[in-house]
Amino acid sequence: MHLEPLPAPPVLVQLAPPGRGGVFDYLQCLKAEWEAQGVSSHVIALSRELAGQHSLAERIAECGMQASQPCALVLHFSGYGYAQRGLCFWLLAELHALRAVRAQRREGLRLVVVFHELFASGPPWRSAFWLSRWQALIAARLARMADALWTNTEQHARWLARVVEPATPIRVRPVFSNVGEPGVSPATGGRQSTAVVFGSAPTRQRVFDELRGHEATLRRLGIEELIEVGNGPRSTGGPTTIPRRHVGRLEAPDLGRLLQAARFGLLDYPSQFLGKSGVFAAYAAHGCVVLDTRRPGPDTDRLVMGGHYLSLPALAGAADLPASREAIAARLLGWYADHRLTDQARDLLALATAAQPPAGAGP
Repeated sequence: MHLEPLPAPPVLVQLAPPGRGGVFDYLQCLKAEWEAQGVSSHVIALSRELAGQHSLAERIAECGMQASQPCALVLHFSGYGYAQRGLCFWLLAELHALRAVRAQRREGLRLVVVFHELFASGPPWRSAFWLSRWQALIAARLARMADALWTNTEQHARWLARVVEPATPIRVRPVFSNVGEPGVSPATGGRQSTAVVFGSAPTRQRVFDELRGHEATLRRLGIEELIEVGNGPRSTGGPTTIPRRHVGRLEAPDLGRLLQAARFGLLDYPSQFLGKSGVFAAYAAHGCVVLDTRRPGPDTDRLVMGGHYLSLPALAGAADLPASREAIAARLLGWYADHRLTDQARDLLALATAAQPPAGAGP
């Protein structure tokens, strides 16, 4: 009896902008987790300049594929990573060309787009106001080219659902911590009376800018020291009588130990987008009480201000502080446990390697 050979499994490829940063750390975490699950994958960094040297189709062909072997492409999208103003029309052209080449060779392609961002917005005196429409057009076209979508907030998912066919799968998963997941975190009562501020230099500076006028609230919370972590210079401004130190960049294990020892984590982020903040995810995974310097906004992604995290401006006007900050940290850790790295890597892998579209199928 003649047996047909089993079809080769798809080659798994992640595509991202060149350079380090949050998206790079995110995809490296996925790659390491897939390898731990016994699945090999490739990472391709692509820019307009690199595409001019070798097309995306050529770069994917260099991943050691067999003839007619399908490809599962996970594209990490953040417009400003692919173009200075976020206008990466060249990326759409590369994907169209890739699909045409693989259809001609009868090689399947399944495209999953991970939307880390959609498009920028801002006041009329900033360029984002004038470019937002074009950035949104790119995001919509990219979404319609994809076989499935993955994003990090309900707000992003609602926008994506309006621009794609109803049958297009859309998964919403708040980002995981890029600096580890200890699993079990010390209770806040046994931690030091410190608050950590970490992230990029602009991210940290926003926090210290917004801390002006909140020194009394920080002291009421029992914060005795502010610890700043990250590359670049020490941030300016902020409280003047609470001790602070800048420890520079820390490797993930050292940062994890610092977060587990600290009672609080500070950030400046809109409440409706907390699900896409890697800093927020790190605080959540390590059991910190999160203090957001933004005013309360809409609750989203199953996060409730006052239940999972605290708003510093809201506390400033409150007569009494929350009695059980330990319960707040525990609820946030429980929220985070629903989308840990292991689970997300497994779910994204299943989405990317689902049944391949037939050769020649359109976007």
